[in-house]
Amino acid sequence: MNTPLNLGNRKGFIIVISLTLMLVMTSMGIGLYYSTKQTTKLVGASVTKLDSFYSAETCLAEARLWLKVQSASGAPCKNAAAGTVCKSITSEKMSKWQLVDESQKFKNRTQNQSYSCTIALLGTVAYEGGDGLGFDVGEGSGYSAAATNTKYLYRIRSKGTLMVDNSGMNNFMSIIEVIDSMIF
Repeated sequence: MNTPLNLGNRKGFIIVISLTLMLVMTSMGIGLYYSTKQTTKLVGASVTKLDSFYSAETCLAEARLWLKVQSASGAPCKNAAAGTVCKSITSEKMSKWQLVDESQKFKNRTQNQSYSCTIALLGTVAYEGGDGLGFDVGEGSGYSAAATNTKYLYRIRSKGTLMVDNSGMNNFMSIIEVIDSMIF
């Protein structure tokens, strides 16, 4: 009843299984490497797009600060024709930021960012003054009882750029346009 095992048929079978498993695991490793490399590129592109957007927002903040400072002596750009640019703000490199505790890589990245923006007076609108809540903001109670002020409308166009290389092929740009108003 005992049948002898024929070991001659199984010799080398383990090495074939081992080589097959090694081939499968190597191809999985190579696939994971390329997948990770692509994901890293996508994340890097996303970060650089955000950096250019933040550069544009920085110029927008500087333009609003300029409007605020200029409004101390009256409406800015009130003598400019409607739609014409009355102020331009540019920064070739954002190296003016004081980045003391940051890594050199981050400092280099911020130095490759630049921005420019323009401020234009769009026009003026008569405004009946008065504080209110919700839909009552700026509503007067009478036709001629409320004091009339002038609302100045400004368009701020901002462009932020992140220069990745000198060829210009891999640079990122973000453009933001905002309408601000001031009441005098």
